[in-house]
Amino acid sequence: MEINVHQYLEDLENRLDEAQEEQLLADYYRFVRREMNDRSYFKPSRKPAPSSLEWPDVLYNDTIDNYDYMLYKQLIRCNDILTEGKGELLSARASFGTGLIPSMFGCEIKMLPAEQNSLPGPLHLEWDDVIRITEDFQNGIKPDVRSGLGQKSIDAGHHFEKLLEGYPKLKKYMHIYQPDTQGPCSISEAIVGSEFYTLVYEEEDAILDFIDVVTDTFIRYLQMYKEEFPYCGNDFAFDYGLIYRGGVMIREDSTCNISANMYEDFFQEADQKILNAFGGGAVHFCGHGDHLMKAFAELDGLSAVNMSQPDMNKMDEVIYPNTVEKDIQIIGMPRFEVRRTDRHDIDLKGMVHVGVCVAAWMGEPETDPRGEDC
Repeated sequence: MEINVHQYLEDLENRLDEAQEEQLLADYYRFVRREMNDRSYFKPSRKPAPSSLEWPDVLYNDTIDNYDYMLYKQLIRCNDILTEGKGELLSARASFGTGLIPSMFGCEIKMLPAEQNSLPGPLHLEWDDVIRITEDFQNGIKPDVRSGLGQKSIDAGHHFEKLLEGYPKLKKYMHIYQPDTQGPCSISEAIVGSEFYTLVYEEEDAILDFIDVVTDTFIRYLQMYKEEFPYCGNDFAFDYGLIYRGGVMIREDSTCNISANMYEDFFQEADQKILNAFGGGAVHFCGHGDHLMKAFAELDGLSAVNMSQPDMNKMDEVIYPNTVEKDIQIIGMPRFEVRRTDRHDIDLKGMVHVGVCVAAWMGEPETDPRGEDC
């Protein structure tokens, strides 16, 4: 199957209502500036604008070396947003999966069977290689942030820019944002492998030293990316149709596997270094993470949290007291949780955005998994 990406760019361009997009963007900036205190939450939407075209899917395996297809895969979601009148901002990123930074350490990127239609993932290194990389770092030899998938992510981003030339509305209202950099815990686990969770006890000093390497590489990569794409600044940043104050999203999914004490001992300082480097930012986690929320809230510069499954967390007892009560917004809140707060007259103080989460794999349940009357 051949895809002419320009046919679909033209379709989106023609369907964009510039006045509506301008108002939507202004509303998002009002929200992120804490100016939505006249309502409990921010729930943006559009007037639906269906397409007259069919939008066939493409397999992720076909996008890794074909940047037209990679952008088209992102445009499919933009089409869904306009068709259904959803309120997320249009956005696109170079998408290579979770192995972006691990690839800079020499991790092999494993392509999955095409029919699985999933992004590739990194294979872990041997422990001796982890030790060698740490020793090299301490001797001034750092991982090259343009190696592995690093340069490819830059090339893909610039290719997207070229494709958008000639589509002035898309160029203005579809935001190219930074690739998936994960976070220090997820990166460390990916590189070390599942033994990471025992090595934190058996090789504590070596793991702490390696986390320093990971954190430094994360920062240097994102600084390089922002130099290549200056509009990806540090005042406000876009991510998967969301916006937050600061310049970085730290993905904490793997962090949910460890205790709050272990997070404080191993990763809180690393996260703080990253937030300091980019003027603050947001954290994302899937699943059960309320045990970490107090420690997250202690991070200086944390402006927002993105969580996918409020039904797995103690929202009233833990999450809201450590977010909306502490000037930390929640972005991408599933609608079923906001319906629950409405039923129980819980005031979210204009600090919660209702809409998509970053858990792209799950979709959003129509009803509250805890039960409608919870």
